[in-house]
Amino acid sequence: DMDAFLEFYHYDQDDLHEHWSGDEDQDWTDGLDKNNNGTYSYLADDGLWYIEPGEYAGDDVGLDGVGPADINYNGPDEGECNHMPDFIEGVGCEPNFAFTDVSEADMVGLTAFAMFDWPTWQEWNIMLGQDKVVWELMDSHNLGEYKFFRSTSSLYEVFASTSFPFYKGRTERISMGMLFAYENLSTIRASSHYAPKIFRLKETAQVIYERDYRFAQPPLMPTLSATAGDGKVILTWDDLSDRRTHEPFLQNINDFEGYKLYRATDKMFSDPEVITTGQGDKAARLPLFQCDIADRKTGYAEYGLVEGMAFYLGDDTGIRHYFIDDDVQNGVTYYYAVVAYDYGVEDLGVSPTENNIVIELDEAEEIVRIGQNVAVVTPHPRAAGYTAPDIVIDETATSSTILPGSIIPELVDVKSVQPNHTYKVTFLADTVGHLRTERYRYPLDAQIGTSGFKVWDITSGRPKPIYEESPESFTEDHLIYDSDLDFWFLNMSEPVFTDIIDGFQLQIAVTFDSVEVDWAHSGWITGQAPIFVTSGYETRFYPYSYEIHFTGGDEQYQTKTTTTSSIKHTDGTNLSRRNVLLENQYDFYVINKSAVDSMGNYEKLDLLTYDVNENGVYEWDQDIVLAGYCIDDGARVRWSGTIFSIDFRNVGGEEYLPKANDVFQVRLKRPFTESDSLVFTVNPEVIDEPKDIRTTMDSIRVVPNPYIATNAMETAVANKFLNQRRRIIFTHIPAKCEIRIFTSSGVLVDEIFVNNEPTNGLVHWDLLSREGLEIAAGMYIYHVKSTITGDEQIGKFAVIK
Repeated sequence: DMDAFLEFYHYDQDDLHEHWSGDEDQDWTDGLDKNNNGTYSYLADDGLWYIEPGEYAGDDVGLDGVGPADINYNGPDEGECNHMPDFIEGVGCEPNFAFTDVSEADMVGLTAFAMFDWPTWQEWNIMLGQDKVVWELMDSHNLGEYKFFRSTSSLYEVFASTSFPFYKGRTERISMGMLFAYENLSTIRASSHYAPKIFRLKETAQVIYERDYRFAQPPLMPTLSATAGDGKVILTWDDLSDRRTHEPFLQNINDFEGYKLYRATDKMFSDPEVITTGQGDKAARLPLFQCDIADRKTGYAEYGLVEGMAFYLGDDTGIRHYFIDDDVQNGVTYYYAVVAYDYGVEDLGVSPTENNIVIELDEAEEIVRIGQNVAVVTPHPRAAGYTAPDIVIDETATSSTILPGSIIPELVDVKSVQPNHTYKVTFLADTVGHLRTERYRYPLDAQIGTSGFKVWDITSGRPKPIYEESPESFTEDHLIYDSDLDFWFLNMSEPVFTDIIDGFQLQIAVTFDSVEVDWAHSGWITGQAPIFVTSGYETRFYPYSYEIHFTGGDEQYQTKTTTTSSIKHTDGTNLSRRNVLLENQYDFYVINKSAVDSMGNYEKLDLLTYDVNENGVYEWDQDIVLAGYCIDDGARVRWSGTIFSIDFRNVGGEEYLPKANDVFQVRLKRPFTESDSLVFTVNPEVIDEPKDIRTTMDSIRVVPNPYIATNAMETAVANKFLNQRRRIIFTHIPAKCEIRIFTSSGVLVDEIFVNNEPTNGLVHWDLLSREGLEIAAGMYIYHVKSTITGDEQIGKFAVIK
């Protein structure tokens, strides 16, 4: 029935085309093998399979039904990239073909249906144990509808297909959907029998069915890691969700949109479940933190509403993979879950979806299993005797152009630290115009910007890249693109914080987009003479760091420039020839601390005199010395650019002039370039330091003290038939110690043998005796003894019921 066929599949006559038998609805899609190499995929160095650039597998993915854009792809299989649909009975089938095309006309159909409750069953006199009666009911070709239920007893369904030939070796499949919804009873009992929720489910189910059960799926689930700190929790997750997600419902495009982080103090995650539908039903959780791709998909998704509730897509913050929660209390157990979400399908009215949160509990409400995106963590103070790792910057290996405080590596997650590892931070640069890395005759206007950075682990001597932010991939709004200049630069509005890398985080603070003198870090290294150093107009073309070394006359620097033409003062004006003095000698010289020659010596700048009073003689108390670069073209030496001036006119007398071995440094602020790098090493933690154990044990406390009935650290119990799990904590204890608890009369109540991680200075006690009985109200004595040093601490606490 061609008309029925076209109507069912929403086709026009022009949509029909030649197709393979088994693809009657003509929706099997061939792939594009652009380079004709017989495959759509390649195995990368990271051990993962990727789809080849510019190619598309379509449904031509082989018998396993999994293509290179799918998450669980393990390489090509039989039938992949042969440009025809494949199906082998009992082995497999490609999507949208044969038995995987569930909406096609060759499916076994539903021909009989009956629904009845116990009273109806009795009226019909149906004996479900009799084969003949049941066969006739199933073969009745009657699709019955049951409208009025007269009891709350068991509900029965019979659904069947009529008899059909079933040949040896053949496989037939049955698809079945069961929809349940909680409707308003008054609307159902009304004459219209209005039930909007169940019909909305029916619409969704029909869409899923017609797409061969290729559901709209949430992104690939992230893996969450949590580290307990002192009054904080550090949470990190991987980037597989935003990097490897593919939506089969949308032809395998990556529809990842963002992350939401939830926090709860109960295992049911009921704390954040505060968002309701228009009917008042709890429907969604309020995230503690949310970040999303800056793709202009923001605000509420006005499609796929659930009883008036819309999914919030975010604010174009950009993506990051960490969160530090400092709004926590030591000793309280927190439950975190990070979910990745997509942007839904607006055209089909499919709401955005996010990952599930899985915490399995047993009958005692103890955790049996948690999902990979869930973490359970209790923040705690550091253990007595523990000293955290620290970072040491290698000043000799770090570029002199890296200003102090502009890049700060900080340890954040001590659990992830790689001790004794050395790291190097390098930069990418973007340039408009020509930066003067060569000695151009005349300055050319230029702008330089930091367009990204990399972190390398150089411990083994072979640098291994472990982190990168570049125009292809960067966190949040760290990099900004200027479309007018086609130019990338680092965001300077606020410090840039990277994701957490091997337990540390980089803070990069750049507050300038051009070259200028950093007077805060310039000045005397040795000496204190009152000289004036002024940067020049051309300083920006030579963005390096410099030092002025004074010799006291033991060494003289001779001017190299031989022509007085095209020499600028620091204000950018051209100096008259009569104002320039050459062939002078000076008892100081200037070196570029950022560059060395072939012999390993620092490059020296040239010096000449600005003859202020035009008397033709260099006078230190009357004239100004210019420091800059020159170019030897073989015929003569030309001045190339004035970097800064040195002015002694206000010194006040010869006795105040710089002395031998005095050094004045000139530091320049500028965007980072490829020549810049920062090198640092992570020193290991110190565990069970005896002297620290002795001093810290004085800080041991019992919390709360007194204990009164309950406290916020105790886990909520949902089952009213279970007892409240009481507990107190001992804080600032050694990681390895023994705790004994006595009554005020000296009777031993309980013993706790502590073997914590080195960082953890906290342990809980359940207020139960050694026999598992609840303790009585009263005063108790505790005794803590370090198993490392033998140091002891005694205290007391009260219990009030």
